[in-house]
Order: sequence, then C-alpha cells, then structure tokens
Amino acid sequence: MNFFNRAIRSVTRQKSKSLILFAVIFVLGNILAGSVIIQQSTQNVEKTTKEQMGAIATVGIDWSDTKRQKEMESMTNADYSALTEKIIQKIAASPYVKNYDYSEQTGFESKLLKPYDPVADKKAEDKKLTDNEVDGSFINTYMPIRGVQDPKMMDIALGKIKLAEGSVFTADDVKKGTNVVLISKKFADKNGFHVGDEMTIDQSTQGLDDADNAESQPENTKSFDTKVKIIGTYDVLEAVQKKSGQSGKASSDSVVYAAAFPGGSGQEAFDFDNYNTIYMPNKAVHQMTQGFRQMLMADYPEMTAGMSEEDAEAASKPYYTPIFQLKSVDDLEKFKADTKPMLPKFFSVMASTDEFDNIAGQFNKLSKIAKAVIIAAVLLSIVLILLVILLFMRDRKRELGIYLSLGDKKSNVILQIMVEVLTVAIIALVISLITGKFLGSFASEAFLSSDNSESVNGSMMSGSMMSSSAMFSTGVAVDATTIAANYAVSFTPFYIVTYLLVGLGTVIVSVLLSTLYIFKLKPKKILLG
Repeated sequence: MNFFNRAIRSVTRQKSKSLILFAVIFVLGNILAGSVIIQQSTQNVEKTTKEQMGAIATVGIDWSDTKRQKEMESMTNADYSALTEKIIQKIAASPYVKNYDYSEQTGFESKLLKPYDPVADKKAEDKKLTDNEVDGSFINTYMPIRGVQDPKMMDIALGKIKLAEGSVFTADDVKKGTNVVLISKKFADKNGFHVGDEMTIDQSTQGLDDADNAESQPENTKSFDTKVKIIGTYDVLEAVQKKSGQSGKASSDSVVYAAAFPGGSGQEAFDFDNYNTIYMPNKAVHQMTQGFRQMLMADYPEMTAGMSEEDAEAASKPYYTPIFQLKSVDDLEKFKADTKPMLPKFFSVMASTDEFDNIAGQFNKLSKIAKAVIIAAVLLSIVLILLVILLFMRDRKRELGIYLSLGDKKSNVILQIMVEVLTVAIIALVISLITGKFLGSFASEAFLSSDNSESVNGSMMSGSMMSSSAMFSTGVAVDATTIAANYAVSFTPFYIVTYLLVGLGTVIVSVLLSTLYIFKLKPKKILLG
C-alpha cells in the first residue's frame, strides 16, 4: 500500500486524533481568517477612498504649517517669489501629469444676482412648498468666480460638471480674456438667464462701509459692474451631488472653517459652491479684479494707506492656483519628490490624499492590530500544530518503525504524515474561511464602535473636506462617513487566496519541523523496545 492510501486510512481510522487536530487548526484558522480579512478590508478602504479623492495635486503655501507661518511673518517682498505661469508649465511637463490647469480665483457679493440654494431646493421638493415658502438654511451670498486657462475645462475632465447647453470657452476666448461665462443650469434658472443672455457681475462694496452707518449702508454701497455674455450652462454631475450631500443630509463630520459660512455646515458650503461657481477666462477674471481694486483704492484710500510700491505691484499681478491631475494615485509621492526642487520659497505640493491618515485614523489603527494578530496567529499556529503532531507521532512510534523496518523510505513516511495533516487542515481551513469572515466582521465592528464618537470625529474631521473638495476642486467631499461606507468585510478572491496560502504554509512548516522526529527513529531499536 502506498503512502497516500495509508494516510487516508489513518485519518478515517483514528477519528479522535483527527478531530483533535481539526479543532486546533479550526480555532487557529478562525483567528487567522478574521485577521486577514480585516487587514484586506482596511487596505481596500484606503485604496477605494484615495481613488475617490482622486490623483489630484496643487502647489501653494501650506497655511496649516505653523513653522511656515512663523517664517513668513518675518519675510519681505524681496523674499517672496510668486508661482509664475512658467513654473506651472514646467511642473506640468512631468511624465506623471495627465491633465492640468491654473486658475485666478475671486468672488463677490451681489445685489443683482440671486444664488441658488441646493438645501432650500431639496426642502421645497420634499415638502412640496413654493419658492417663497422656503427659507434656505444656508445664508452664504458670496459667489465664487473661477478662472480657466484650459478651454476644455478641468472640472469637466474631473467629472465634477458636464456641459448642459451652449459651449465651453474657445482658445481665442482664453487668449484674449473675453468677457464670457459658464454658469450652472440651476443658477441660470434661478435668475431667469439663458445661453446668449447678457449678465452683470456686480462686485459690491457691501460690508466695507462704516458699521456705524448701518442704516445708510445700502445707499453707500457701490459696485464695480462687468457685463458678460453667457455662452453655456453646466449641470453638477449626479455623483458629485450624492458625494457632496445634496441629499440634504449633510454629514456632522463636514467642517470647512464653518464659522466662515454662517447658517450652514461645511458640506452645505460645498453644495453652494458647486452650483454657484461662475467660470471665466483667467485674463477676464484678472481684468475684472483689477478694475474692482482700482475702484476700492479711489473710494477707500485708507485701505491702501502705507502700502509700498512693491506691495502695490505685487497686488496687481495675477495669483494662480494650479491643479494637476495625475495618471495614477500611486504617482503622487513621485510627483511631489520631482516637483519640490522647482518650487519658490514657502511653496509646497499638496495632494488630495494627504489628509487620509487624519480622517481614517481608526482604520489605520485597526489595520496595524490585524497585522500584529496575523503574525502572532501564524507563530502560535506553528507551535501548537507542531506539538500536536509530535504527540501523535510519539503514540504511533511503533507503527512508523514497522514501515521503516519493512524498507519504506523515510521520505514516504514524511509524505504520509504530510498528507494526513493537510487532509484535515484543508477541511478545517475551508470551514474557518467562512466562519472567520463573521468573526472578523464582529471584531472590527466592536473595535470601531468602542471608540468614543467625539474623539473619532476630532481625529477624522481635521480639514479633509477642505483638501479634497475646496482646495482641489474635485467637487467630491470625502469625510469620515464616506470612509466608513467604503469599509466592508467581504469575500474577495485575494482574501481567499491569501488566507489559504498563509494557512497551508503554516501547516506545512509545522509538519516539516515535526519530521525531525522521524529522522531520529531507529527501526530496530523501536521494535526491540
């Protein structure tokens, strides 16, 4: 009888020993399976969330860096170097860059234009109320203007918006700085505009007048008016609406300098910006901004009192915010390293995924724990399975001695033991593959829910919204709720293969270590003893 048939008969004949071995491997397999699936799930969370954040980078001054702030407090105009178009284009030549644009950005308070409030619109839809019956909970009236250098428009390339009617800018519009705009369809409907209409951007001085003259302030308020032509309207894509919370259920973790947006949460601020952003060619934005600045200098001379010629010259130059869309999220660190030597003093590369560790602290902690448990489970499994096999072989010493005395090779005896253990191990590992998934799910849920919600929020809301949506213009706000939704303990081919390889590898190592006992066996001594 060959070693394989002997092994199968031995497993079925010695049921009690087979059950003991099964129980040991099954228990250890559950611990290992639960840890492996948690590890895989946390890795999937990071991958999925970073893909949602996008492979986006920008270059600017990191105002959250306190050390950088102190350095800049003592700097003079001679120390400061602006981020020029030439530097931006040099950075964009990187092999990691897929698409790029740079923008001069501003905004204005308007007395003529009515902003579209997505929160109030949702309330009206839910309650079937008229526009006059609904009070918007978000009272921001500062409408953003975003300059465009790439006629194809970065926000369209990023999937934030899509053209609804009309057309995007032409290369000639961008080159000449034509006074043409692209506005959202919702904003256009709110103000009764259509493609081809003329619109007035009235940059109001509201809020700059003396607060003591509050009653007369409306009469004192002036505005710098710019006539523009509406060449197209855009829709905010459905994916952005869902991610940015247009469902009306803004996340409690969404905070973007909330004090700057009275009456609404940070999430609502993103919704507001998504629907009220006015796109214009960069040159047109700069001309309009400088016109408003000159009006302020004439009407409010105290604002520029003491300003040096250097400061005035610096204020008259455009300040660009670049956006670089990379080919892959994996290229972000390489892009940062290559770009750093090109940057002016105080500038740095900031990526859309920089804040992931802050907003996903508990998942990173869970991943480290799972990794430690995997290592401990493997070592413990090797030791326990080795001890069980050695105990069983001591009981079967006479049987093994007979095989050897009859001329059987030690290699065949070792293979027989290997087949016996692997037969039991495969059954135990396959069953624990299923039960371990539920163990991993229960353990991760218990761990995540055990953290005090206040401390979790504190560690997870530290500005990710600002990074992924506002700063990088993706329109997709990734916060703690988004990451939690991405976390799912589930079967994947990678999990199954990884677990079985680790489990079977552990068993094989245990068996190989136990075979040292077989090499010490002397058939004659065993039989005579």
